[in-house]
Amino acid sequence: MNTRLLLTAAAFAFAASTATAQKITYDDHILPLFKNQCLKCHGSDKPKADVDLSTYGALMRGGSSGVIAAGGDPDGSMLYKLVMHSAEPTMPPKNKLADKELDLIKKWIAGGLLENSGSKAIVSNRPKMDLSLTGAAFAKPEGAPPMPGDLLLEPVVRTVRTSVSTALAASPWAPLVALGGQKQIFLYNTDTLQLAGVLPFPEGFPHDVKFSRNGKLLLASGGRDANKGLAVVWDITTGERILTAGDELDVPLGGDISSNQKWIALGGPDRLVKIYSTATGEQLHKLKKHTDWVLAAEFNHTSTYLATGDRNGGVVVWDAEEGQEVQTFTGHRAAITSLAWRTPDLLVSSSEDGTVKTWIVKEGQQV
Repeated sequence: MNTRLLLTAAAFAFAASTATAQKITYDDHILPLFKNQCLKCHGSDKPKADVDLSTYGALMRGGSSGVIAAGGDPDGSMLYKLVMHSAEPTMPPKNKLADKELDLIKKWIAGGLLENSGSKAIVSNRPKMDLSLTGAAFAKPEGAPPMPGDLLLEPVVRTVRTSVSTALAASPWAPLVALGGQKQIFLYNTDTLQLAGVLPFPEGFPHDVKFSRNGKLLLASGGRDANKGLAVVWDITTGERILTAGDELDVPLGGDISSNQKWIALGGPDRLVKIYSTATGEQLHKLKKHTDWVLAAEFNHTSTYLATGDRNGGVVVWDAEEGQEVQTFTGHRAAITSLAWRTPDLLVSSSEDGTVKTWIVKEGQQV
């Protein structure tokens, strides 16, 4: 019996030591690999694309395009895509890493991005559903257009005096408008002029609201000035809050969800445009070009372009998937108030200078 107990204990001890030995960590496995292959371009001294791989903390902060590693999701991590040469710019630029090195990076990401043997695994928080659409996502949906069901009808906040609405949007297919106010968004049926639902927004004031192209989702971007900002997505038929994106230190002033429902764009006082994945909620791109507060954001019908406008009158068009600048338009003399796409290549902008301008993106000129 004693012999049997000893053998069992030894087996458990061996299994435990093997499991420990199989832990792939940044300190023990990934940093040595990076030192040999990557730190010449991505060390702490002027790293390319602001991607510094020389310390765990710097790697986790990501680069100029956002977070590059998502714990538990190698295929969704930009770092893994770059070393696999499945995304640009490839790392290393010429030849891929050896298969065993690629496998090591993949296992490290899949294992939760452990810093050392005592670290806890990091696993990306995914939303409750896959929001992405295929096909003509901007086309009219089949059947009756989405309308609110049994939603809350009592206001979250009541005030003695009325105030201005901070955001307004109309459904592309249904007789429905969304009005943003203090800590809530009101949905009104435009046929009956009756309240159809209330969506709580406890984070503060929504500064921009947008319906998805199929009319089923509503995105609100907002928060509290100089304190907190984010985007929230609801299913307007159920009132369910299904996704949040962003954790800003100031309130975003413009936002949109792409027609394929893969991306959310936010812009605000920091003069940056940030694109988030609806599949993971993680930041994909951090875009620097605007010289003043970003006030408006709008994806085109086919989700190929994202247009953004700022307080200085500048309009920038980006490649929505790659996060690369496509065109910059500087015809306005005051803040941009709104952006809209007439066709996938024809952009309309309005400004506080009292003008409305139309731009052809591919030609880079005004109509």
